[in-house]
Amino acid sequence: MDKQEREQYVADLIRLNTVGGHEDRVAHFLKAAFDARGIYNQVLPVENGRSNFYAEIGTGEIDKVVALEGHEDVVALGNPAAWDHEPLGAEIKDGKMYGRGTTDMKGGLAAECIAMFELADRAEPVRGKVKLLVTVAEESSPQNHMQGAQAFTKAGYLADVDAMILAEPSFGQLNCANKGSLTYAVTSKGKAAHSSMPQLGFNAIEPLMTFYQAQQAFFATLGAENPHLGKTVPVVTKIEGGQQLNSVPSTAALYMKVRTIPEEPNLMILDHLQELIDRINRQEGAQLALELLGQKVPVVIDPHGEFNQILHQVAEEVFDQSIKICGSAAGTDASEMIKGNPDMTIAVFGPGNRTAHQVDEYMLLSTFHKDIEVYKQAILTYFG
Repeated sequence: MDKQEREQYVADLIRLNTVGGHEDRVAHFLKAAFDARGIYNQVLPVENGRSNFYAEIGTGEIDKVVALEGHEDVVALGNPAAWDHEPLGAEIKDGKMYGRGTTDMKGGLAAECIAMFELADRAEPVRGKVKLLVTVAEESSPQNHMQGAQAFTKAGYLADVDAMILAEPSFGQLNCANKGSLTYAVTSKGKAAHSSMPQLGFNAIEPLMTFYQAQQAFFATLGAENPHLGKTVPVVTKIEGGQQLNSVPSTAALYMKVRTIPEEPNLMILDHLQELIDRINRQEGAQLALELLGQKVPVVIDPHGEFNQILHQVAEEVFDQSIKICGSAAGTDASEMIKGNPDMTIAVFGPGNRTAHQVDEYMLLSTFHKDIEVYKQAILTYFG
C-alpha cells in the first residue's frame, strides 16, 4: 500500500463510531479488507453487537508464531463542542490525524493490519505464522472488562504464540511491562431517618468515611517499587450516597481503581481491605461490604528476550534514534492473554501518544508509517 492508501485505511477506521458496545462495526470493516486480499479471517461473536476479529498469514514452515494485538473500542467522545477537530472526522493537519481512537488505539490497529497486508503481498511467503487478534471491551465495560481478550485466551488462541506485539500507545518507547489493577466498590448500608431526628437512623456515609481514611493510611504504607512499573497507585474514582438533603442517608458507596505491581499482589491488598472493613463493622456497628468489580494481573516481561531484542533494534534503526525500554502504568489486554501462555514474550509498541482519551486526540502520521515498517521488519528478522 502506498502512503495515501495507508492513511485512507486508518481514516476510514477512525470514522466508525465504536464507543463501547458497537465493536461489530470494526470487526466487519476488517473482514471486508482481509477478504478482499484473500487472507484467512474470522469474525468471532463475544457479546451482542461485539465481535472479536481474527486473521492469520504465513506458511508455518518455521515453528515460530507472532501475534499482533489490538482492540476495537474507544472511549466516549466527550463534549464534541470542546473539540477543535471533528471527533470522528480523521482530519489531517500539520502531519497529525485527529479523532477519537487515533492514538488509543485504532492507529495502532490499522498499522498492524497494514503490516499484515504488506507481508502477505511479498513475493516470498512469510515462513512462520502471524496472527492478528482484535478484541472487544478493552476500554468500555464498567466492571470486569477485557471480555474479548478473555474469549481469545479461553479458546486457546495464545497457546502457540511465541511473541506478541500490542499496538497500544507507547509514547515512542518500547514497553515490556504493564501494571495490573483492582477495581472495587465499598458499599455501606444504613437506616433512613428525618434529618431533624438522626438518632432514629444510621448514617451510611459516616462508616464509609472511616473506611476511606483507613484505606488511605494503608496505601501510604506500601513502599515497594518495581523497576519497570514504579509504585502501586490507588485512585478514588467515584463516591455516591444519600437520597435527599433533609434525610439521613441509608446507602453510600466508594469506588476505587488501584494500579498494582507484582511486589504488592492484588490478593494481599484485597485481604487487607477486607480486614479494615471487618474491623469497622465490629467497632461501629456498620454494614460495609467489599465488592470486587474486576482485577487484572500485572505483566512484566524480560526485555532481553530474542524477539524483544529484535524489535528494539529494528525500532531504533527505523526511527534513527534511541528507543527507551520501560513499563506502562496503564493496563492492556496482556493481563488476560498472559494467562493463556505465561511463556510468551510480550511488547507494547504503537504509534499513539499522551493524547489518549483527551479532547483533540491525534496521531503523528510519520510515527504511524514507521511503526508499520518496524512490525514488518521485526517479524521477518525473527523468522530468519
